[in-house]
Amino acid sequence: MPFTTSSFLPRLTELLPQLSLPTACALAAFSLVCYKTIGRWRRSSPYKHISGPKASSKLGYLLDLHNPEGLDWHFQMTEKHGHVAKLDGGLMGPEALYVTDPAALHAILVKDHDMFRESTEFAGLFGVIHHGDGLASVYGDEHKKQRKLVDPIFTTTRISRLTPLFYNVTRQLQASLNADLADKPQGHEIDILDRLVRTTLELIAQGGLGHTFNSFDHNSQEFMDFHWAITSVLPIGSQLFLFLPYLQSWRRMEPVWLRRFLAQAVTYLPWSAPREFKKACDTMHPVYQKLLDEKKELYEGGGMSALEESATGGKDLMTILFKSNWEAAKDERMPDDVVVANMGYVSRYRPISARADQSSPPPPSPPLPARHRSVVHGAQETTSGALSRFISLLALKPELQARLRDELRAARENKGGDEEDFDFHELNNLPLLDAVCRETLRLFTPVTFVWRQTIEDTVVPLQYPIRDEATGKVTNELLITKGTAVYLGLAAANRSTAIWGADAGEFRPERWMGKAGHDLASATAEGKGTRLPGLYSNMMTFLGGPRGCPGMRFAVHEIKLVLAVLLQSYSFERSAQDIDWKLYITLTPYAEGDTSGPKVPVKVTMLEKH
Repeated sequence: MPFTTSSFLPRLTELLPQLSLPTACALAAFSLVCYKTIGRWRRSSPYKHISGPKASSKLGYLLDLHNPEGLDWHFQMTEKHGHVAKLDGGLMGPEALYVTDPAALHAILVKDHDMFRESTEFAGLFGVIHHGDGLASVYGDEHKKQRKLVDPIFTTTRISRLTPLFYNVTRQLQASLNADLADKPQGHEIDILDRLVRTTLELIAQGGLGHTFNSFDHNSQEFMDFHWAITSVLPIGSQLFLFLPYLQSWRRMEPVWLRRFLAQAVTYLPWSAPREFKKACDTMHPVYQKLLDEKKELYEGGGMSALEESATGGKDLMTILFKSNWEAAKDERMPDDVVVANMGYVSRYRPISARADQSSPPPPSPPLPARHRSVVHGAQETTSGALSRFISLLALKPELQARLRDELRAARENKGGDEEDFDFHELNNLPLLDAVCRETLRLFTPVTFVWRQTIEDTVVPLQYPIRDEATGKVTNELLITKGTAVYLGLAAANRSTAIWGADAGEFRPERWMGKAGHDLASATAEGKGTRLPGLYSNMMTFLGGPRGCPGMRFAVHEIKLVLAVLLQSYSFERSAQDIDWKLYITLTPYAEGDTSGPKVPVKVTMLEKH
């Protein structure tokens, strides 16, 4: 009988019971490789006309995609392989696509977003971390309903009301830095990442949840435990990328007792990564559970007025979401666990800075339902990394620091002299600060790529046609077949010379200033009309479309305010150690030659008051 893939598995099933267990396992594994490989050879690739990078391993592109040292692989993708590249799946994996084409991105993220869903890996990873589903995991009418309730909490008016709270937290950062620098010589070296992690965690805790972690108290056990967990979970999770496709299946596994048994079995594995990943996930639960219980107790005892009399005056985002949900029509309301889940999603722009030398947290408690934890996750982790990038970059450019201080000083004098606190609109009206923020977020997007799974065969248009090198045929649209993994190159799109011009890889804040900057924010490439579907200044840093980051205004306001305060009080110089940014799920900084954990050493000098 001739070999066919349809007859292969039944024959293997008949043979296995006749063999010893080790022999059967080895034969099954070898046969699976052969089956997958032969199946690929027999199928014609729908993407054979698309070029792409050659995989460095027979296992395919995944090792290159997730390589911590592989930032250049992403940065150079568009220049080497065009705005749609084919990724080689290796012996067993299917081919995938790496997309930076503006028209294709618009189709994937906006027009046909329901056809390109969060990947199985993504859903599994964040579903395990957050113990449930929120905006990131629902589609169609349910997604629209949830988004309708979540979006209003991130309006300009809502975010601007958090400005006094932001200043209070940033003053704590100042006090901490002043204490560290007291009686120290000029240019004393500190790890600015540690201070910024504490700052951003406290900003989102107070502004997002109406809670404090006492982040600047070095004896705060709550901060130490929570900080360890929140800054460890995604770097550790990135080590599990070969297993991510199976996490979603585990989450749906029945019966429940078997799922719980397998979760507990992780504790006994000889590999530390899954054990630490589970410990980090579970450690965050008691904090969120306590916050949820306190909000509900206040509400049940005194309604919305009781929540509005809390320490934040009811201005924190969690209180506003509760209020928004309560005032919605009954059939439009979200259940409590979904409200909590979406407080996890709203600022999820994803982590940074796991300190290897910190002690382990106490034994974990049972998991909290839903995604409540990620509101802290996204806003704290990625923003702390972005702020660290800003400071390390400015430390290399003393002239730019001086120009920014001059701008801040002039704006302060226009306010009446000694008044330092700028409101939301005044910060946005500082052109150089705004340009530096835009350019840094364009060139150094904290999240290098995201991925989507194709649900149905979908044709997407191309702004930059694909030319088949073998036949010379030019294609102006692309059929993406069902099941194809599509990786959206956020950093690569932000650095494309076709979109941004020949100097796309250079740090040049001036591109955002004046009329040219205004035009750039809406259409790039020097009048060519190229428009990326990003939420922020025509760049992909905060994604775009219905599933873009709703917490964008919160993050940008936070970054500008912290920078404004620091630049008026301190000057920064580069350390003798270079900073090496490694690619995990987000970019993570390491000091050259220092293996103790992520850090950003800079030399800091206190400035005299004028």
